[in-house]
Amino acid sequence: MSSRPATHGGVRTNGRYAVISANASVGGRRRSLSDWARERSRAFWIVAGLTALAALLRFATLGVQSYHHDEVVTASRVLRDGFGHAMHAVWFSESTPPVYYAVAWAWTQLAGTHEFGLRAVSAAAGVATVPVAYLIGVELRGRRAGLWAAALVAVNPMMLWYSQEARAYALVALFGALSALYWLRAERRGARRDFVWWGIWSGLAIATHYFVAFPILAEAVMLLRRRGWRTSFVGMAILAGCALAVAPVAIHQMSLGHADWIGNFSLGHRLAETAATFVTGETGDIIARPERPWLAFVPLALSLGALALLLRRRAGRERRAAGRPLLLVAAAIGIPTALALAAAGKDFVLARNLIPALVPLLAAIGIAVSSPVSRRLGAVVGALLFAYSLGFCVLASTDEQFQRPNWSAVAEHMGHPHGPRATVTWTLGEAPLRYYLSTGAIQVRASEPYDWLVKEVDFVSDGVEPAPPHRLLGPGFRQVADEDTGRLYIRRYRFQRPGLAPLRLRPLRAARLDFRSNGVLLDGIGPE
Repeated sequence: MSSRPATHGGVRTNGRYAVISANASVGGRRRSLSDWARERSRAFWIVAGLTALAALLRFATLGVQSYHHDEVVTASRVLRDGFGHAMHAVWFSESTPPVYYAVAWAWTQLAGTHEFGLRAVSAAAGVATVPVAYLIGVELRGRRAGLWAAALVAVNPMMLWYSQEARAYALVALFGALSALYWLRAERRGARRDFVWWGIWSGLAIATHYFVAFPILAEAVMLLRRRGWRTSFVGMAILAGCALAVAPVAIHQMSLGHADWIGNFSLGHRLAETAATFVTGETGDIIARPERPWLAFVPLALSLGALALLLRRRAGRERRAAGRPLLLVAAAIGIPTALALAAAGKDFVLARNLIPALVPLLAAIGIAVSSPVSRRLGAVVGALLFAYSLGFCVLASTDEQFQRPNWSAVAEHMGHPHGPRATVTWTLGEAPLRYYLSTGAIQVRASEPYDWLVKEVDFVSDGVEPAPPHRLLGPGFRQVADEDTGRLYIRRYRFQRPGLAPLRLRPLRAARLDFRSNGVLLDGIGPE
């Protein structure tokens, strides 16, 4: 019997040849992986590293801070039930379109509505914005500009803050950046697919937050001017369809007046606050802290210094390239400001509403610091801005003074009521404290006519404040405990006589708690 090795299709398949063939296959796969890694450009790996840095900053402390007021609305009012309920809640209780809430609802069916799970939607959007910023920079002025844009977006404190907020802002920043990217590509190439993608991302952006409509309007005008109606039609049609779909929602929400409170603050103050927030994130009113504009002096000076580099005589190409994203910045901020000046009832200018301007602004700064005309000076300015922003992100992630108040710790210390209890604290702290107490607490207004009776009154202050005067409580109350939960401090007063004491609702709101305004939360209680 012959010992000749068998053949199959002209290929020898005895044991020795099979092993050699298998080893060659494994080696080929290994070589392919290493070859793939070597084939990636240095820019690819830098962007990958910046994206990883952005993910570390956003996800490492994602579940550490308690929910803030608006996040509680998302978690407990909008997403508490089925999809239909969520969309109905957006209709009657929100002032933004439904796309973020639809995405968040779908995601939380898997991840839940705890802090890490719900905020992961925004964190993922914030991380994804980094490579998009790189691609925008590449479209405008090449790889070097793209790398700087990606670096500045990765460590921008405002981008970090809203990447850890269970609201729509990080998602609209991502969609707005994708819209800008395909606007640039559609202008440059005029390809049908670029117009289609521009229409899709622009439509999703408008269906996520209304304020992104202003830079998208500028993009549409420039596309029509450069490419004409016939070429631009498909993108315009997609955008128009999305805009028409959300128009009834916008009209109805505006009629409810949920955002009318914005006009209570002067427009000049809000614009100055926007400048500071763009470079340091939320460090003032939103976290019940006094304004600290000095924190923004250095990054604002560096940003303005970077843009000033574009004015140099030989920086014509960079100036023209930066003019494209700066046009979007001007539209995103200038148009709503003009509307606010023209009609007081249309004044919704607020730092977080203007977030669609942030990525284009950072892209323009990236172009400025990457200019060959002032490469060394530009690199120094860019490096200093990057270092300051990164350091501030680390500070905001580790220092309680730059974070949302820790209502979860307060609720843990307070526990369940042993009788009818009133809690006096920051007006914007009532909703999160109610959420974490899980005792069926209710928020009451000073105008309510009921005669409330209580056994205990607790004061939650920002830091240790003097004990409230007895006239606020009335006779019979004695302090029984004081508890330090970190930044927030609890003083407990209990009625020492038999029965319950009438609650002096209006005077209690005048307690000195170091908040701008006080509210009253009641649990274990009912009206007389």
